[in-house]
Amino acid sequence: MSATSSPHNSHGKAAAVDLDPTRERLTELERRSLLAEQARQHAHSLRSPLSVIELITETLQLELGEDRERAQRIQRVLDAVSTLSTNLIQTVRSNRFADGPKRPVDAAGMAAEVVLAFGGRVADGVPSQGQQADGDGSAVWVDEQGFQAALVHLLRLIGVGHACNGVCAQQPLLEVERDQDGQRLRLRLTSEGRSDDPVPTERADYWLMLKAAERVARENDGLLVVGLDHATFELPLAHD
Repeated sequence: MSATSSPHNSHGKAAAVDLDPTRERLTELERRSLLAEQARQHAHSLRSPLSVIELITETLQLELGEDRERAQRIQRVLDAVSTLSTNLIQTVRSNRFADGPKRPVDAAGMAAEVVLAFGGRVADGVPSQGQQADGDGSAVWVDEQGFQAALVHLLRLIGVGHACNGVCAQQPLLEVERDQDGQRLRLRLTSEGRSDDPVPTERADYWLMLKAAERVARENDGLLVVGLDHATFELPLAHD
């Protein structure tokens, strides 16, 4: 398969040291996405236990009746639960990411930009960012920053850039196609090359990457399949 190679492949050692502006921007989006997902998962893990504690303490408070001293102790527990719940909500809000309005974006071109920034290749026929032909109907409705961060997460999950910076043993290949009905856009990311360092999928940050990418797919009526060296991101096409 003929493909377009990234100019990063020819930068040599300098590419391993200096990130270009696009790579720096994507890395920052990745960081913010992980912080937001961490806050959401933390709040989710505590929500049910806090609800149980609140229910039990409210029941005890009713059963104690006129025992004011014990009722006051129970109330302090309820106040603590309320404070913790409020703090969790504030933490999620302070780490908000990609919660803006969705708009039609050139998903193929955007994915190409991400892949090239990580030293990868783009299959022939995939437009670069900004080169999408007007009216070709290949746009999808997404939050732009959330989608870009999800693509970076997927590259990490298939082994690209997890054990190096800049020019790495594994580079991504992007292929784009539509489904048979022409209603959905399918982005396939493949990791080319071999690495002696397996992807540490057991690590908490990689678990968060997967959850964040799954969230983007789910919130945009898409599908996500992740394998050892490949990932497929499918999204419905935007129609006028």
